[in-house]
Amino acid sequence: MNGDKRTRIVIADDHPLYREALATVFERAGDIDTVASVENFEAALAAVAAGDVGLALLDLDMPGMNGVGGIAQLREHHPGTRVAVISGSLGAAKIREALTAGACGYLPKTFEPHMILAAVRLMLSGAVYVPPDALVDAEPAEPGRDPRGPAGSRSLTPRELEVLQLLTKGSANKEIARAIGVAEVTVKLHTRRILEKLGVRNRAAAAAMAVSRGLISDDPAE
Repeated sequence: MNGDKRTRIVIADDHPLYREALATVFERAGDIDTVASVENFEAALAAVAAGDVGLALLDLDMPGMNGVGGIAQLREHHPGTRVAVISGSLGAAKIREALTAGACGYLPKTFEPHMILAAVRLMLSGAVYVPPDALVDAEPAEPGRDPRGPAGSRSLTPRELEVLQLLTKGSANKEIARAIGVAEVTVKLHTRRILEKLGVRNRAAAAAMAVSRGLISDDPAE
């Protein structure tokens, strides 16, 4: 997010209590506005068409969604709005379909509020968010290493955790270097070690694991 500008999002889900819970999470965040909370895909399209929506959160099973077809349709008509899936099911095949259709992320409804908020901020920064367990299935770590276990996270140094925190916020290497007072090449080295220790292959995967495993603070001020 840039400066004090608040990002506008749309929540589309046919479960009113879940919509209300999500809206409360974003209201408390202070930098995100829920401009519409709707129960079907047609209403979601109308809300996005109203303009200046940064992210649409869509339930795959709501009325009118037509599975991942709704993602492709919204992206075709409103390419400036990012689309993410919120779903009660977590399957590698469905996640791949959603990403192929143009989604920038996939959020399980079982996520805790701070995890949802961190993932949404990551997607708004331009990154793609996928639950870390799904990434582990799709991109296995080196033989003998289990990135889901606690050993990798315990071996991160304080400086690496600091870099990971900034990576999760979507900061570029130059921004991280400026924030922690080191050279950009040093940030690249830290990032490479973080990926190796967590057993993942890219920054998005590292950020996803950091959010899900609670490796970083969820305090937006930090």
